[in-house]
Amino acid sequence: MRFLIMLTSLLISISVAKAETFDSIAVIVNNEAVSCYEIQHEAETAIGQIRRSGQTSLPDYNELEFRVLDAKITKLLQLQEARKLELDVSAEELGNAIHDTESRNNLVPGQLEEALKQQGMTFDEYKENLKEQILIGKLINVAVRSKLQVSEEAVREYYRKYLADPKPRREVHLAQIFLPVPNEPTPEQLSKVRDKIRWIHQQLIDGQDFTQMVTTYSQSSEREQQGDMGWFMLGGIAQRFAPALELPVNGLTAPIRSPSGFHIIKVLGDRWQDPEKTGDSYDEVHARHILLQIPAQSDAATEAKIRQRAASIARDMQDVSDEDFAARAREDSQGPSAGKGGDLGWFKKGMMIPAFEAKAFSLKAGETSGVVETDFGLHIIRVVAKRHVDPNSFEAKKEQIQQILTSIEMQEQHPRWLAGLKAAAKIEKFSCDELNIEQPAAVQPKAAVAAPELTTPESLIENWRQAWISKNLDAYFANYSAHFYVGKSHASLAEWKTYRAEAIQNKGFIRVTLNDLKVIPVDESHVRGEFAQVYESDVYSSSDRKALILEKEGNSWKIVRELTFL
Repeated sequence: MRFLIMLTSLLISISVAKAETFDSIAVIVNNEAVSCYEIQHEAETAIGQIRRSGQTSLPDYNELEFRVLDAKITKLLQLQEARKLELDVSAEELGNAIHDTESRNNLVPGQLEEALKQQGMTFDEYKENLKEQILIGKLINVAVRSKLQVSEEAVREYYRKYLADPKPRREVHLAQIFLPVPNEPTPEQLSKVRDKIRWIHQQLIDGQDFTQMVTTYSQSSEREQQGDMGWFMLGGIAQRFAPALELPVNGLTAPIRSPSGFHIIKVLGDRWQDPEKTGDSYDEVHARHILLQIPAQSDAATEAKIRQRAASIARDMQDVSDEDFAARAREDSQGPSAGKGGDLGWFKKGMMIPAFEAKAFSLKAGETSGVVETDFGLHIIRVVAKRHVDPNSFEAKKEQIQQILTSIEMQEQHPRWLAGLKAAAKIEKFSCDELNIEQPAAVQPKAAVAAPELTTPESLIENWRQAWISKNLDAYFANYSAHFYVGKSHASLAEWKTYRAEAIQNKGFIRVTLNDLKVIPVDESHVRGEFAQVYESDVYSSSDRKALILEKEGNSWKIVRELTFL
């Protein structure tokens, strides 16, 4: 079931931005466009999945489209942020994630691809969406989780209340419906969201299906998993949500206000967890090392030089400070811990290769070994500290508690961070219903214009094309508004003009052909010209689907934004 849920989640998020069918724009997010086709396709996919699940009552299509649109905006903003931070997913990371999915679902290689095909998804689509999920997870770790701090006092208080004298505790499986509120909402905005969450709550009280209401209305990060938040114990969830832990199975909370919005939480199930069996106490070592590797193809002379160098480093590192050892490790170690000064952290017996482990545990704190040889190479080991661990002691539980308290803080900060991304972004939404209306032939601009001297959008676009191919810069830039959006790659309109002028002037020739031009009204003062553009020059050629957003300025139209569709 969890596997099917995961596949359904990925199905809903399949990107069709590269589809050959081009349609009107649903939203522009920081100069990246999402088409109405994409939103409508995903909404229809979701409805198909609801039908296949056996539910007879379908959600309101407009509400579902709104939820899909919000999900696309949220995802696109996070991917844009990941690109800014130059985050990436390696082929190895993606392969490991696919292997984990197969292992969790008891699938042999090849079965996953077949299961996806039955769900209507290609393996390439699955990999692309999985890669995006991993990338967004990395982004959240960097942008949110890494910046959270849990106080020592809070960690000790949690230990005192729940782990010092452990007793059986009830664990509760929760799901939620979440409606966000804008940053610094107006009273009207707050009232609108509050009224909507109260209406949803009443629908649930009256017997409406919770999963369907999640699909239709919820805007939480868990919505693609039917709102599933996971399992929680007392002390493991934000205090404002703690009343949910006292409810019986299938119980519902009243709407709960948080800094990021309103929540309705349902109890899906419960179980009692006995205290963990702690086992016997044990010793741990905190160590650093410097590793020199001996390449497999090394001849005897090369190997001898490496061994001599290791012996020399070992002699140099006797009786030095921990700081000096760490500095030398950064310079000379060839292991993955080199960037951390060779720091391996705390480990107990059984966690390291035997020869390394035996030497590390034989040293006293502050001592440095001679050369220790293992299958990985030649090691010089420095013991930073040693300790005896009681499995139920505060020290043994500290890291686990920090993870729990960080997860609680994430419940508050992650939605707040997402709201901040949206508040800082330039987001322009359009009505898909309005933009999909077929316009009269040639849009008949002259018949609708009171002043006959007003230029048409079509003539502006043709003037722009002619000036481009003739490399007439004055005429070319005359087609652009003084508030043309230059994007984030340029600091000002003047800088963008300098860049464009150079790009145009350094070509021996330019040919531009525009096909399938359609001019679509957006509002009283804006239209959008969509076309297939074929560009040729002595340097390169390209074929793109483009759109120009035009704004009426006096008796003429001016370009205020350019968009290229992939």
